[in-house]
Amino acid sequence: MNLAYLGYEMSKPQEVESVETVDVSLVSTGAPIKLISEVQGVKPRVVSQSQAVKDPLCWAVGPYKVELDAKHLYARLLAVDLEAKVTPQPVVVKEEFWVYLPPLPNKKQAIRKLKELQKRKVDSFVITEGELANGISLGLFSKKESVDRLLAGLKKKNITPTVKTMQRTRDQYWVISPVLDNELKLEKTRDRLLDGRNMEWRQILCKSELPAG
Repeated sequence: MNLAYLGYEMSKPQEVESVETVDVSLVSTGAPIKLISEVQGVKPRVVSQSQAVKDPLCWAVGPYKVELDAKHLYARLLAVDLEAKVTPQPVVVKEEFWVYLPPLPNKKQAIRKLKELQKRKVDSFVITEGELANGISLGLFSKKESVDRLLAGLKKKNITPTVKTMQRTRDQYWVISPVLDNELKLEKTRDRLLDGRNMEWRQILCKSELPAG
């Protein structure tokens, strides 16, 4: 019986375990990939459909020094069913430099400091209003060279003031109109609406800053 069982085991086909292998290429220079859930404090970013669209383009014409002139073009655009708006833009027309000593605790101390400076032949006066009240003004200048000369003289007297740049601005005006799909047909219309002025339409991003005047 043992010999018969041995013969049976020898004649039975052997089961072979099948193992599939997959070649994987590894890039040693890359950073390891992590699931978003594995990174603490990081939330998946949801991109809206509007974010996927490019920023819209607009036409801009200007600058107009007088708001009424810009409004005339604005009205002409609306008359032919073209969307538009008038946008003011502040521009620096003058820059001045205020040299001063910071405010003292009260007016009495400010006057005492003023008398001390005047004895030392320093032109000055007490500031009575605003955020610098009880400070000492040493001069208001339109040229940086004048400021530098004053600072050099004060340095010899061991006086260290503060210089504040003050910009005086005024508004100039731009007319803004969105770029439309049928712009080729509207090109002559837009140019005609400029009414012969020595200006031209410029294409900008609607959300960008206006061009320099």
